[in-house]
Amino acid sequence: MVRALVFVFLIHLALLIAAVADCLGGERSPRRLSRGVWVLIIVFLPIAGALLWFWLGRSRPEGPTGPGKPGGGGGVGGGPRRPKGPTAPDDDPDFLRDLDRQLRDDERKED
Repeated sequence: MVRALVFVFLIHLALLIAAVADCLGGERSPRRLSRGVWVLIIVFLPIAGALLWFWLGRSRPEGPTGPGKPGGGGGVGGGPRRPKGPTAPDDDPDFLRDLDRQLRDDERKED
């Protein structure tokens, strides 16, 4: 019996931490209430608060998703999205072009 209670407590704790972290860590604002109100709901309504956050409070992904629409196959979130521009210097064609030119200039100076 004690093991079952410990297990239920650990599940509750994990759900609480996940919901609060998701609420406070998102870039977009929640759908219905402010973040502070959602944190209070999550903390003071043991399991129902976290479930309400994931069901009602969490912001939805931007843009249309679904079968036949750009961005996904109909799953929640639409899958990974490709960035619109370069995300790292080695993905930027201008940076690579300048780097190649600098390397060629350095080789010419050494000769």
